[in-house]
Amino acid sequence: MTGGAGSLGAALVALAPARGWDVRATWWTHKPQIRAEWVHADVRDAEAMERAVDGVSAVVHTAYRLGSDEWSTNVDGAENVARAASGRRLIHLSTDVVFDGTLGRYREEDTPRPVNPYGRSKAEAELRVADANPGATIARTSLIYGLLDGPQERLAHEGRKFFVDELRSPVHVDDLARALLELLDLEVPGPLHLGGADDVSRYEFAVLLGADEQVIERAQTTPDRAPDVTLDSSQAAALLTARLRGVHEVLGGGG
Repeated sequence: MTGGAGSLGAALVALAPARGWDVRATWWTHKPQIRAEWVHADVRDAEAMERAVDGVSAVVHTAYRLGSDEWSTNVDGAENVARAASGRRLIHLSTDVVFDGTLGRYREEDTPRPVNPYGRSKAEAELRVADANPGATIARTSLIYGLLDGPQERLAHEGRKFFVDELRSPVHVDDLARALLELLDLEVPGPLHLGGADDVSRYEFAVLLGADEQVIERAQTTPDRAPDVTLDSSQAAALLTARLRGVHEVLGGGG
């Protein structure tokens, strides 16, 4: 897999052996200490990706960038991985923000209309991956949480303003990893939505993660943010045994 040093990548590395997978994972900025076959490689380097996937039977592409090197990593890098993975099972991680947020409860057949640079890079990556590797699963997901010091957890404890009118479908990192590992054994070409069962605002999500309601402020979204990119993940629910639990079940005491 690519992006083994990220939160989702780390969960995949940890959980894959239990499903019978030997794991080879790439890293770029820092090498994790989790047991695996680690390869230092840049997804923007097509030849490096060819070497990284040599001998493997399946690839999960999780590597991405926000901000610096966003387009080259998210678009060119995704295309490099998809071409290198030709003839192999490929799952490409995408995002809910490929949509403009005017509908909500987006289904797989809805047309992407991103409103910010990150969303545009991921939407273009979807097109390039599908063209280079038509059998690939394009796994669109939402906010990923479930780590002691993950990005969502840090934001909840350090942030001061949270949107009350931006709705998402947060998913626990282990639930998502289990779903992706199950998908490796299935042929599911094209988009598949893998969001958590509950739709919540960024404000509500922060509170569930432990933000102090007496300290944080309610804010309204800006034009460069999609207001409601909640995902309809019923197709995945019917297909998989892995459950994509709602954030209320996970953080509200229900498991």
